[in-house]
Amino acid sequence: MHKPLRVIGYVRVSTDKQDIGPEVQVAALTAEAARLGWDLDLRREDAASAKSLRGRPVLAAALAELKAGRADALAASKLDRISRSVADFAGLLETATEQRWAVICLDLGIDTSTTTGAAMAQVTCVFAEMERKRIGERTREGMAKISPEARERMRQSPGRPRSLSPAAEARIRELRAGGSSLAAICATLTAEGVPTATGGRWWPATVRGVLAR
Repeated sequence: MHKPLRVIGYVRVSTDKQDIGPEVQVAALTAEAARLGWDLDLRREDAASAKSLRGRPVLAAALAELKAGRADALAASKLDRISRSVADFAGLLETATEQRWAVICLDLGIDTSTTTGAAMAQVTCVFAEMERKRIGERTREGMAKISPEARERMRQSPGRPRSLSPAAEARIRELRAGGSSLAAICATLTAEGVPTATGGRWWPATVRGVLAR
C-alpha cells in the first residue's frame, strides 16, 4: 500500500478586493486532497504581493521543509497564489525537480508527481522562456533609443548599487558548488532577498557572468 502524498497546501490572502478568498482556496485544496488521498497540511499567509518570495515567511518555511524531505509536494489552488511571474514559477519548478519534491497548481493542471502534470509543467517553462526573451528584446530596444549620455547618467545615478556585493557573489558560488542550476540560484537569491547590482530581478545570465569571473 502506497503512503499518502504529504502535501503542503499554500493559501495566500491579499488585500485585493477581487482576490480569491481563503475559503475558496481551502475548499479547492481540501476537495483535491480527498479525491487523491493526500495527507494535507494547510498553511495560510497574509501577504499583499506574490511578485516574489520576499516578505512571505510562511512560504519560505514551507520550501525549507520540502527541501529537508519533511513533505512531498507544494500545492496551491491557483498559480498567482504562489507567484504572478511565470518565469519565477518556472524557477520554482526547476528547484522542485532538483530537490525531488512536487509542485501542484490546480488551475493549470500542473502536478509534477504525475506524468501528465509534469508535461504541463514543461509547457509552462517553455512559455516562461518566451517571456524572458520578450522582456530582453524590449529592454534592448528601449536602451537603443537612449543616448550614450543618458545611459551614462542612468549608470551613475545615486542610490543604486553599481556592482554586486562580495556577499552576493560568495552566495552564488556557494549555491553553484552545492549543485544548484542557474535558474535555481536565481530563485534562491530572490527568496533570500539578496539585491542585484541594479535593484532589479535575478537572471541566469547575471549568475553565469559572476561564475565566469
